[in-house]
Amino acid sequence: MRRLKFVIVVGVMLHAVPVRGEEVRAALPSARGRQAASIASWGTALTAVGLDTNASWDCTDRRHCFQMQGIRIGVTYGAVLIAKRVVGRDRPCAPECGIDNPRASFYSAHTALAFQTIGGPQLSVALPLAISTGGLRVMAGKHWITDTLVGAGVGLLTSRIR
Repeated sequence: MRRLKFVIVVGVMLHAVPVRGEEVRAALPSARGRQAASIASWGTALTAVGLDTNASWDCTDRRHCFQMQGIRIGVTYGAVLIAKRVVGRDRPCAPECGIDNPRASFYSAHTALAFQTIGGPQLSVALPLAISTGGLRVMAGKHWITDTLVGAGVGLLTSRIR
């Protein structure tokens, strides 16, 4: 079942990749549109983490569930920080996106954090939120599609920490 979920997620995200394999950045009509997509991606990622927190609260062994959630988030974010320092890939919007570190594109922390919530009881909500987070990061010009695909993969791997 987990393999099927992964195949579906990757298939949906790869749908936007052109045949020649060039990097893709969805072009929104304005800086305001990119800003709206960026804000929305924060909302979808935080909603997914909030639902995961609610599942930990409702868990019969609440302490264990919160510990595992903390470990998942820590491992996910730690891996993101290491990758961003090692790879140093330019963001699609650089230099006009006006962020502190334009060489921190690879890979998407938002997407990884959203995907690490998959595996809880609200899969029917968490999966669309996670996919939306990745798509919104690309539309905002903050990440290449490959950044979000790797983020999704890492998030799915760390989601197994339960």
